[in-house]
Amino acid sequence: MKKTLLLLTLTAPLLGGCIVPVSVTPNLCREIQTRDGLQIRLMFGLTRPDGSIIDGDDWQNFVDSEITPRFPAGFTVIDAQGQWYDAAGHRIIREASRIVWIVAPSSDRNLQPYLKAIRQAYQKRFSQQAVGLAIQSGCSSFENVPVE
Repeated sequence: MKKTLLLLTLTAPLLGGCIVPVSVTPNLCREIQTRDGLQIRLMFGLTRPDGSIIDGDDWQNFVDSEITPRFPAGFTVIDAQGQWYDAAGHRIIREASRIVWIVAPSSDRNLQPYLKAIRQAYQKRFSQQAVGLAIQSGCSSFENVPVE
């Protein structure tokens, strides 16, 4: 025990140089002239509780009526394969899914109500238990970069 404590006491100051400073990402964002913001991912399952599939037309109608009006500046839709644990049925469910990736300024006061409305609308329209949500802070830019 004493040897371990002594070893930790002697090596702890040496480890300090190995820790990456928190400011690396913000500095990099400024250096490459991007803006701070949020990267939001919404995860939608495409199977109804009765086993029927939410088809392309149903999906596109949902996007057109619920997502586009709230995020007219743009977003990306990614086809995916999802997996989740159904606690009620005690089983793993695998299904086709879609991820909607939105980049937005963190100062947007409408984000919380918009995201809540989209998730609730999908759950209600397609009888879904949940819509996944992941949010990360980061930086982004959609400006043209001059080609040399």
